[in-house]
Amino acid sequence: MAPEEVGHLVSLALRDLAVATPDLSVQSVDVSALPDGRARAHLAALKSLWERMENALPEDLHIIRHILSCSQEDALEPLPIIGCPCPFESRAEADLRAHLSVLFGTLPEPVACNPAAGALGHVQRHLLDATSPAAPDETLLAFGLREPREEIAFAAARAQALVRAGYQPHDIGLLVPEDPVYLLALAPAFNRVGLPLSGLPAEPSLRDHAGEFLTNLLAVMRGPAPRLAVASLCLSPLVPWSIEEGRNFANEYAEKGWSPAARAYKGRGAKIFDELRPVSSPAQLIAKLWSIAAELVDAAPLIPRINALRPLLSGDSIDWGLLSRAAAPVALAPDSEKRFVEGVSIFGETALPWRPVRHLIVVGLAGTNWPRPVASNPFFTESEIAQIEAAAGLRLPSRHRTLARRLELFRRQLCSPTEGATLTASVRDLEGNPLAPATALSLISRALGAKNAKSLLKPPFTHDQTSRPLNGTVTSLANWNEENARAVLPHEGEVAIPCNPFMLRKSKSGADSPQSPSRLETLLVSPFAWLLGEMGAEDRTWSPETLDVLTLGNLIHGTLEGLFPEGAHDPDEATIRTGFSAAFEAAIARNAPWLASEGWVTERTNLAREALEAALTWGRFLADNGAQIRQVETTLSGTYHFNLPIHGRADCLLDLPDGRVIVVDHKRSSSSSRRKRMEAGADLQVELYRRMIATTPDFAHLSPSYIITAYHCTLDGRILTGPEGAGLKSARLVPGPIGAVADQIVAERISALSAGRLALNRTSDAETFEKKLGIKAYALENPLIAAFLIPDTSLEDADV
Repeated sequence: MAPEEVGHLVSLALRDLAVATPDLSVQSVDVSALPDGRARAHLAALKSLWERMENALPEDLHIIRHILSCSQEDALEPLPIIGCPCPFESRAEADLRAHLSVLFGTLPEPVACNPAAGALGHVQRHLLDATSPAAPDETLLAFGLREPREEIAFAAARAQALVRAGYQPHDIGLLVPEDPVYLLALAPAFNRVGLPLSGLPAEPSLRDHAGEFLTNLLAVMRGPAPRLAVASLCLSPLVPWSIEEGRNFANEYAEKGWSPAARAYKGRGAKIFDELRPVSSPAQLIAKLWSIAAELVDAAPLIPRINALRPLLSGDSIDWGLLSRAAAPVALAPDSEKRFVEGVSIFGETALPWRPVRHLIVVGLAGTNWPRPVASNPFFTESEIAQIEAAAGLRLPSRHRTLARRLELFRRQLCSPTEGATLTASVRDLEGNPLAPATALSLISRALGAKNAKSLLKPPFTHDQTSRPLNGTVTSLANWNEENARAVLPHEGEVAIPCNPFMLRKSKSGADSPQSPSRLETLLVSPFAWLLGEMGAEDRTWSPETLDVLTLGNLIHGTLEGLFPEGAHDPDEATIRTGFSAAFEAAIARNAPWLASEGWVTERTNLAREALEAALTWGRFLADNGAQIRQVETTLSGTYHFNLPIHGRADCLLDLPDGRVIVVDHKRSSSSSRRKRMEAGADLQVELYRRMIATTPDFAHLSPSYIITAYHCTLDGRILTGPEGAGLKSARLVPGPIGAVADQIVAERISALSAGRLALNRTSDAETFEKKLGIKAYALENPLIAAFLIPDTSLEDADV
């Protein structure tokens, strides 16, 4: 099911086995002393694989094996070992160190022999042991910042303050996690304060646009086409249309799965959209790839990648996995890399500092940094690793040893400064989620006798050296506090808006666009969320195809439409079962073609079972009541309060023998939640359908008592209707005005908005809507809406 992932894990296991042997040779692996069991079986399998690879090694380990076989006469120059051994080194590292020590001797490690004074020196010596703590002092300062980008801005300001105090830029080191959140912020922050960086490439690695383009093309031609793959193709620098046109195409593909703008496009490269179809043979694949390449701005980078696929296409079948691996994009190294060696030194997370410094700034001491968490070994448990070491003499990396090694690396990195260190930790990540202090920071706090890691962190504005302008303005870290980041909200809960928001959206004719039931239900919950929707300020995050609520509902609806077309009546179970497969597959092809791929077998099977049960239940209801399908997907329109135009689409209209008409909405939900809403009078959709159908010409002759609204809840097969549905078999009646409360609330919202008053939600609204009205307030889960919730002074004040 996951050959690439498993292959990667096997490759890592082989490397771990190699460095666990004394001479990096498969001949050193002896499983005879191990008892029968999983450990022996897995180790023997890895040994057998290594033997079939003829004792091969990666290039870096092959060099080590070659050095182990050399004598002093083979060396071009002496290569002594500096410093003492690491207690957590691998067997191959230990043998390499011992061999070089015998040949060339050892030299003392300068920093380890001469630690810094004060608290920093104590931490350098005793970070990992339980020695009595030392008192904190100015040699080691720790600060808590808001988020990672502010950490980098603070680090730049701290370095600037040190330079003003007499330090040279090369006297300062910066230890940074290997995380783009930190690395991408380095150059802008230090450029603002005018400090050069040493150790940061002048150019980042280049994107492999040809590899990305070809990978997305293969995904589309394998079929069904993933919408994000097509969207990514539209934004590639290789395509001939403009950036604005590509962005428009991409957004439509990402949101809808198809693009009207792309279909209407007639400029250069329009043929590309015609070629984005699944293929069935290698010849067809190559022909389409060449046809698309001919339309690109520059086909030169893509042509050799296409030619590299030809040897992998043999026979009449296509190994898509093999092609995808061959076409996968890689990070391209820039033509040249320039470094300014006299700047502030950047030290990597996974390596020892490449030179000593007077002052070290360490950022990112929160979350999963310092040290990174250690994943479980997929081949051996911790007890099996210990068993293998005792019986076979192979020092495989355990979680304990790997974690200890990473902590020791951090201790040695912390030994690079000779005078002082500044530590920073973020309170939250860039999404606003809280971060816990890193393990290393907890160890430092223990060494300094602090109560915990958080108590060691100081606010930056308490120290003069941090109050430096970061961007040439008066803004500084000293002037920032939590209150400045919060919106000032009116206590009374209303905001004045300058115009009538119901006139924001216009139809092609220039008239005000009508409101749909879903938009008015959003208005019921949150006028602010509704207003953002009217303005088009909605979340448009790209996401791959998934079985979300909307897709599941469309698939159930589509299946029922196919099984029960217009004019259908008195269906029997045998007919439904016979036609189900065709109707279900047609619904998938229309609404979610990607669901037909082999990766979705389980989900497709479960959904088919659910859809069949819903169809059988619906068929029994139609037969019990002698109902006939009058129309499906019927468009309705009308007016609402204050002559507000509304429109909607009813899933199904039924004719009953007594002349009544049922307006049905299929809901993929259980009846309990819908019934609770109806009993609370909060079912707005019923009221909207009742108003719209009364203005539809085909039903103008019907009195209101002859119009029934009903919900078919497909998860439990129950049909819910209001009091006008009396006499319906297999239906559950909900007495009372099931939409009166919602109708009143929405009418008040419309009146207030038309008068320029926008009501904001309170923090208790979500709970109130769910408990009192049976409405799940999904609109309030939007982080932007949540940021403008008005705190309640008491629970009693919370009301709809």
